[in-house]
Amino acid sequence: METETRHWSHASELLHKDHYTPEELAELLDLPLHIIRHAAWSGELRAFVCDHHVLSIRRGDVLEWLKQRG
Repeated sequence: METETRHWSHASELLHKDHYTPEELAELLDLPLHIIRHAAWSGELRAFVCDHHVLSIRRGDVLEWLKQRG
């Protein structure tokens, strides 16, 4: 039960962030990490990328990407 409570607490914290790492976003959306990274590298998902590493994704860009995906 304690682990479940911590999981929900963590999810709640993620929902209120302004920026996400690819790992956080994959966890929040329950998607494989490679989908997030591919979308960022291809430009489908706007993200801050440095030396082929996705570092940060803005919340507004996530919402726009999800809307485009239907």
